[in-house]
Amino acid sequence: MSSLKPSLLSCAVAFFSLPVLASDSYDSFISDAKVDGKVQTVFFNDENTTDNKTKGAWTGAIWLNAQTGYLADFMSVGGSAYRVAKLDMKDSNGIHSSGLLNASAEGFGKLGQIWADFKLPESYDGVSANIKIGRQLVETGLVTISGSRSVPSAWQGVDASVEMDGFKGKIAWLNEVSKRSQSGFHHIVNEEGKKIDWVIGMQLGYTFELANQRSLEFQYRNGLADNYLNAHNGNVWFKMPLYNGSELTLGGMYFYAKQDGDLWGTIERTGSFDNKAESGNLNATLNNGPWTFNAAFNYTKANTAPTAKADDGTYHTIGYYNYGFGENTQGVWDVPTSAIVSDFNFNKEKAWLIGAEYDFSSVGIEGLSLGYTFFYGSGMKAKEFATGHEHDVAEHEHDLTMKYNFSQWGMKGLQFKLQYGYYRNDEAFRKAAGQSEAENLRAWLSYNFTI
Repeated sequence: MSSLKPSLLSCAVAFFSLPVLASDSYDSFISDAKVDGKVQTVFFNDENTTDNKTKGAWTGAIWLNAQTGYLADFMSVGGSAYRVAKLDMKDSNGIHSSGLLNASAEGFGKLGQIWADFKLPESYDGVSANIKIGRQLVETGLVTISGSRSVPSAWQGVDASVEMDGFKGKIAWLNEVSKRSQSGFHHIVNEEGKKIDWVIGMQLGYTFELANQRSLEFQYRNGLADNYLNAHNGNVWFKMPLYNGSELTLGGMYFYAKQDGDLWGTIERTGSFDNKAESGNLNATLNNGPWTFNAAFNYTKANTAPTAKADDGTYHTIGYYNYGFGENTQGVWDVPTSAIVSDFNFNKEKAWLIGAEYDFSSVGIEGLSLGYTFFYGSGMKAKEFATGHEHDVAEHEHDLTMKYNFSQWGMKGLQFKLQYGYYRNDEAFRKAAGQSEAENLRAWLSYNFTI
């Protein structure tokens, strides 16, 4: 132990000498500091049309972010504070706010981020690298956050990245989480509330720039929850220009998840999948002037345990691809066939998507876009527990999205977004999968500002 103390002392002396060694960098530590944030109001009306029940609320929220410049072109510190206020909520909703409010359906506040960031100085040409330590918004590998509610979720841990000559790599080690609807940070837990000690996310990516403005991008991502789940994902995208400035993107995605220990418990095995699941996706996007056209196909395998019985009691549970790394976490499921209401990721499901979006800037309405997408999934089997008889079942959904940026009215930073999802399925599917029919209306009005 005595041999370690001089080493720690020398490191401390060197670290605290940085402002003295480079006074100019100390000035940039202060002068490059910035404070920004967001004020937004969010409205959710998520109606379960099967049982005639409604969830959702209307909230107001403020996000406040602050960070310094880099000391000695090396270290920066920062943080974020959030506050949510309940503006309205139907009495019939009970405490079900669709994640906009806390567990008691009231407003709350929290210190969502506090971190220190250490980066490679800019003198290292062609290479950038950093490591961020503390409570932060992490989107690394198959580990991610949710930013679609009143305030975002966050993680506690270490997040590092490196980038050079088309190569990108990231890795994160995390041990606590703060959900989008709670204050404070908490242990990561499974469905039974048992502690998961840590979660790791990693990703690698490389882009090949080809002739004639074409490109080929490869990406690998994973996520590992200790004694719980091991998940992997591989993606490839090929982009090529067409005529008159249009561009075609072809993509392929593959997800694989496997139980990785005793914490993958009975609820997970009987509710989502037994010991492994996989899903593959093919997609295409055509950008042509103000129009964007999308098409995709997805297939999923996710068998539940043989004894899995749905809540209805008469059907075997239809499993689904579980992309979380604990009951209170967010995992990545960014396949195009994931809709507003349903993820279209049930066992043996063949899901199709076709959609289009139009940017009205071309006809003089700057900042306005409108999109429509249709999803259809079939191939699932609803199996009766008593007789073993199987029913062919299906689901479908219509989604509408409108976005408007008010910058042309002199209100830079003010944005509006509206989403509506109309979802229907077969009765046997509802009983076997626990997926009710629904109509969801969601709206966000947000203003981003800088002080």
